Amino acid sequence: MNIEYFDFGKLNKNQLMLLVLGLIVFLMPLSPLLAIGTYDVSYLWTTNIKSAKEYAIKVKRVLGPGAARKIMVVRSKSNRYGVIYDRDGDYQTVLRLAQHHGRLLHKSGIAVKSGLSAACPIRDRDYWSIEQQSSNRRMKSLSKNSSLDSRLEADVDRYVKKLRQRGILSKTDQTSFVVYDISKQKKAVSINEDEPRMAASLVKNFVMLAYFHQVKYGRLKHTDTNRTHLRRMIQNSSNPSTNYFLRLLGGPQNVNRILTRNYSYFEQTRIVEYIPNRGRTYRNKTSAHDLNRFYNQLWLGNLPYSEKMKYYLCLPNWDRIYKNTCIPSGVRVYNKTGTVYGMVGDSGILVIKDPKGRQRAYAFTGMIEDKTKTNYGNRTQSWSAWVNTRSNTLRRVSEIVYEYIYEVHYGGNFRRPRRDWP
Repeated sequence: MNIEYFDFGKLNKNQLMLLVLGLIVFLMPLSPLLAIGTYDVSYLWTTNIKSAKEYAIKVKRVLGPGAARKIMVVRSKSNRYGVIYDRDGDYQTVLRLAQHHGRLLHKSGIAVKSGLSAACPIRDRDYWSIEQQSSNRRMKSLSKNSSLDSRLEADVDRYVKKLRQRGILSKTDQTSFVVYDISKQKKAVSINEDEPRMAASLVKNFVMLAYFHQVKYGRLKHTDTNRTHLRRMIQNSSNPSTNYFLRLLGGPQNVNRILTRNYSYFEQTRIVEYIPNRGRTYRNKTSAHDLNRFYNQLWLGNLPYSEKMKYYLCLPNWDRIYKNTCIPSGVRVYNKTGTVYGMVGDSGILVIKDPKGRQRAYAFTGMIEDKTKTNYGNRTQSWSAWVNTRSNTLRRVSEIVYEYIYEVHYGGNFRRPRRDWP
């Protein structure tokens, strides 16, 4: 058998370069090539539009309100109907999100199998929302207010505007509110919920989550020392204890990495700094959306050691959503406050009793932020006066929410006292 050997010495530089590039492409693993472009999460494909719509409702119920806004039923060119999460992310990010969603759907019994059988990445192309079949453009997101109790949202918005008119809140105060009836799986208020705001001590929820994530996978032990620091961090809002956990977890960037890789549905939360001396933290960010999602997933038991986290969040503290309000006694509260000169917030779950004595749970998140106050020259009030005004605003909004949830959602009869201020 005669074999001819190719003489590479006869090739010029350009030919050699093309040959090398060709070999690189030929030898490159397929997965990076397939991962080019943007991806969504796919849960189901069927020829039955009714089945797709019913499955979408189940997926939304399990994944919660944050995901529900991006879950849609779509139609492909081959006239098949799919349920997808409109993520528009890179392959690896969407893959991690799909794996997490798959576990949640399997755990809830919605998906028969776990893993990629329940949720998987799909290239963002060749399908359209069935709500806009007449359009050639994909609907990029569901209408934010499509399923909201607009009357309660209007009440909250009207109250905040009245405070601005009376000078109780300034023009530079920006607000975010989310109310979600967990028992009914129904969002009632969504005001600026996706706006990233200074997290202050609200970030401690996510530090605790990252810690228990590492405990769950055996990378850390839940020791007596850690229990003590957890109590101090959540109940007493201790900054030194928070920094203890940030160091234990490998620093703020590593905590952020744990959250991004495993809980990517927290879309606006970023942990980038230790809490500085005297608590002047302005760079860590979160949103009402992410805080609401945290508590909904916590209540559904979808976070690691949810019961342990609920224990710490239920320890007595000076909350701004129940204490010093007209909400009846006997309400159980799981919450964490956040305070810095520039942001006052509270987020948590209130467990109330409906008129028939049954327990009902809803999540409330309120944030009032004034970025101008991070500049000392703009601080015209004492710290305590500025904080107390905004804390009382959150309490009054919480009263409005309770009245509405109790009466409209559960048919009760409750009248909160009318106040001149605030």
